[in-house]
Amino acid sequence: MDDPLFLKVRPGDAVLYEKDQVGKILTFIGGSRDPDAPTLFQIANVDSGEIRWIHGDEVTEIVSEYRTTIKKPSTFYEKIQQQQH
Repeated sequence: MDDPLFLKVRPGDAVLYEKDQVGKILTFIGGSRDPDAPTLFQIANVDSGEIRWIHGDEVTEIVSEYRTTIKKPSTFYEKIQQQQH
């Protein structure tokens, strides 16, 4: 059995909700049985900027996932930093 879609959503993801609305997940509230399982999402509508709360089952699709990547500074940047000190 596949997990519900809303269990895969993380802050920063862009999701589809209410038929044709796209929003960016700001944060979520966990459930009482499992605090790490999101049940309510605070979402910012990308078109109107409206910020509101939606239930997890209102998320119909993940449009894009937000993942951070930490990169090592370039050697040029490191040389500039050393010269300033």
